[in-house]
Amino acid sequence: MNSTVFKLHSFKRRRRLPVLDRMLILEVVKTVLAVLCVLVTIIVSRKFLSILTKAIEGEIAGGTLMTLLGLKILGTLIIFLPAAQFLGLLMVFGRMYRDQEMSILASGGVGYGRLYQAVAWLVIPLCLLSAYLALEVLPWSEAKVQSLMRHDEKTADLRGIKPGRFNEFSKGDVVLYAESLSEADGLMHNVFVQSRNGDKNGVTAADSGYLKETETGSHFVVLDKGIRYQGTPGQTDYIISEFDEYAVKIDADADDDGNVIKRESTLPSAQLWKSKLPRELAELQRRLAVPLGVLILGMLAIPISKVAPRSGVFGNVVTAFLIFVVYFNLQSVSQGLLISGKLPVWLAYSGVYILMLALILFNLVKAVGLRWSWQVLTGRTQI
Repeated sequence: MNSTVFKLHSFKRRRRLPVLDRMLILEVVKTVLAVLCVLVTIIVSRKFLSILTKAIEGEIAGGTLMTLLGLKILGTLIIFLPAAQFLGLLMVFGRMYRDQEMSILASGGVGYGRLYQAVAWLVIPLCLLSAYLALEVLPWSEAKVQSLMRHDEKTADLRGIKPGRFNEFSKGDVVLYAESLSEADGLMHNVFVQSRNGDKNGVTAADSGYLKETETGSHFVVLDKGIRYQGTPGQTDYIISEFDEYAVKIDADADDDGNVIKRESTLPSAQLWKSKLPRELAELQRRLAVPLGVLILGMLAIPISKVAPRSGVFGNVVTAFLIFVVYFNLQSVSQGLLISGKLPVWLAYSGVYILMLALILFNLVKAVGLRWSWQVLTGRTQI
């Protein structure tokens, strides 16, 4: 019985993460969350100002404003996750170097290999999570944002209907006038509608009317008990008809979806995998850059975080920022070259990461020395 209890306790002890791993993961997670909050606040505030401007101008409904803000925050979180993790790792390890904690760990036999092992407990799960977010959640979020904005821009005129005023729709082809408008049920009284279809004009007057949206998203004003005059101005072939109910379409036909929304950014990733179109392949590359960025920047953060004990508070943050800017711009350039056909697909997808791996290797050799690196490669020692 006692031996069984001892085995259970020893098993639980082995299953727990070592102290070094738990300490690093906790510190890095807190720093990454803080950096991510700052980055998201800066980026989203700029985007939200443009959305707020459209809401003030009536192009976006107030009801969808907070939904758009939430979706923008989600998209920004996904895109800037690699940058936040990179800066978080750099700040934590830089502080440990300045406070001599790394020297103490090194004296206890903790080398770069052990540090990579500890960081892997955070980087690998974060890489898998970011892959799901970038490949599945990001296109859904983008499609939702564009759908909401497209719908609100399309119905902007409908939200601006004012009683006692001539309201134009369909680029001036439809003019609606209502003497009064009931806010409770949306019923308009003493309604006048002028519609134009080519050379023919139609004038409709009714006692009452209301707005109706069909299942296809088209909007009509439905008129009750009125008279309609239809014909060509200057001619005597007018048709006069009375009706109990008549509907007039008051919004223009939707433009082609390809011209209204950015089609590639809303396509499912599974469809992009099978595509051979340059723009869709570039979009897939943009999404893959998130999990690959988490992995490659996490590997780079460890060797370049080494600073002198009496260095400044920010250590190598400026250098890291420049590296990230170059990395981000190279991604954008490779996507542009892929779209224009000036770069083959395999090189567009792998070129940036080959350069980053070379940079990681260079910094590792620089940190431990050439002789030590050769001994590691030949198996005489461990890094």
